Amino acid sequence: MFKNTLKLNSLVSLLILTILPMPLVAKELLMLTDDGPPHMIAASKSGIDVDITREVLQILGHKVKVGIAPLKRTMRQVENKEADLFLPTFFQNDTAKLYFSAPIISYRPIAFSLNKNNFKFNKIADLVSVRVITFQGAAGYFGEEFVKISKLDSYIELHDMSKFPEMLIKARCDVVVLDYYIFYYYLQKYLRQNPTEDFSVEEIDESLLFSEVKAHVGFHDQHLRNSFDKQLELYKNQGKDKTVISKYLGTITPQL
Repeated sequence: MFKNTLKLNSLVSLLILTILPMPLVAKELLMLTDDGPPHMIAASKSGIDVDITREVLQILGHKVKVGIAPLKRTMRQVENKEADLFLPTFFQNDTAKLYFSAPIISYRPIAFSLNKNNFKFNKIADLVSVRVITFQGAAGYFGEEFVKISKLDSYIELHDMSKFPEMLIKARCDVVVLDYYIFYYYLQKYLRQNPTEDFSVEEIDESLLFSEVKAHVGFHDQHLRNSFDKQLELYKNQGKDKTVISKYLGTITPQL
């Protein structure tokens, strides 16, 4: 009788295990990204986007290795299953080979100026009368009105964004159009390297003329993406993403 009960319990347990969905097996994952501080920092294989994604995957039990390559190539490598995930990616829908996560962060393009200049920007067209510096390729991101601005002699695109805060402070431009996190990352870096600079972050004015852009992670495994999304929601609810962000913005507390 006892042996029969044991056998029955074993059969029931086995039946339950076959019915329940199997959890993902923890493994080493290859995450690919590019270089674009503070979101992705190739030298240290870290950054806001990288750290958030890696921490969520580590909570799920995975080990994460980071590889660096141009973003177009990283997408192809994940699509071909040469890597497990890549970031960041924008404006993407799932395909037969790629599955995209919920947003890990929103990039926030801002028109930065100095309070002392008393600029009042309510729309993109208001930038027509000022000297604008922004990142290379910006003219293709913000619509037709910004394209018109980009054709003016007072508009410049530069590759080295690390110089933008200094150029604004020293009046080499009137407005910097840049992602919120990138601007403040380089501003705190500049102030740290120039401790005698008589400048405070409160002197920065922020004009919200552009829409946020949500950044996602691309996976080749749908089940991994689904597990990532569930854990990402918990991670954000606990404010852990804000802890990562504060690590890269230093002691600066932006107004926004």
